[in-house]
Amino acid sequence: MNKNRLIRSTVVALSALAISACDDPFQVIEELTFDSSLGIVLSDFTRLGSGVYVKDDVIGSGDLTADGQTAVVEYTGYLADGSSFGSGTFPFVVGSGGTIAGFMIGVFGMRAGGERWIIIPPGLGYGDADQPNIPAGSVLVFNVELCRLDQIGPNPDCGN
Repeated sequence: MNKNRLIRSTVVALSALAISACDDPFQVIEELTFDSSLGIVLSDFTRLGSGVYVKDDVIGSGDLTADGQTAVVEYTGYLADGSSFGSGTFPFVVGSGGTIAGFMIGVFGMRAGGERWIIIPPGLGYGDADQPNIPAGSVLVFNVELCRLDQIGPNPDCGN
């Protein structure tokens, strides 16, 4: 019995050593220093079970997002260094897989009219794939406003 425990402990220790020796290209949210222009204080965010962080600036007064609804959001996306990689209006069907997983997770549970910051780990973003203006392994930061859901019409405060 003690021999099995020793073997298991050795295997676990060697596995941990092998993993730490790998050159992991993914940024780790908790180890990043976010550019001050983003105003991110990670302790002000809620870490979801998925590893996505969210912080609501405005709780909307409309319906909650639910699977199958078309959500229309206005967003600006940033890297941790504060550079913006894109912005615009983006419609997608909630729960459809029509966007990166971390974005879907981050928007889920918002109310129409709400504004939220979402921080996405690389594994729920673009992973190890380079994208235009987004290096592989990047943590993504989004500022999102949920303009409307398909069944409630436009929110007059959402630039529409």
